[in-house]
Amino acid sequence: MRIGKQRSRVLALDMTPMIDVVFLLLIFFLTTSQLAELAASELELPQEAGGKESAAASGLMVNIGPTGTLTVLDEEVDLAALPNLARAALGADPAAVPVIRADRAAAAVRLNEVMEALRAGGCRGVRLATVSRTEGGQ
Repeated sequence: MRIGKQRSRVLALDMTPMIDVVFLLLIFFLTTSQLAELAASELELPQEAGGKESAAASGLMVNIGPTGTLTVLDEEVDLAALPNLARAALGADPAAVPVIRADRAAAAVRLNEVMEALRAGGCRGVRLATVSRTEGGQ
């Protein structure tokens, strides 16, 4: 047994590593949010009533232009390349659901072709991007 005064220890917390991690996370999320905005090209989406969901969480976003051109991450792609892109997206995240953003003037046949190509790539389902009637309604 010790008799006498016990010394209390004062532990100094170094906050520098935690601040560094917070800044790195901030930079990461700012960068990824900018990339998500770049992936969404300007299209006139169909109007639909419903809830809002973010398309940024998906693994693959396919844009169908008014003339039927397909773009993924601002690069024009061929219909034959979509199954490989779908497989790559599912390899990175098996629960990913691709989002198709089709212009209102695009042919429905082209939308069906894109859906079939994604299904051939292993996608079990797709989400169609729309604009709510309150946002885009005139």
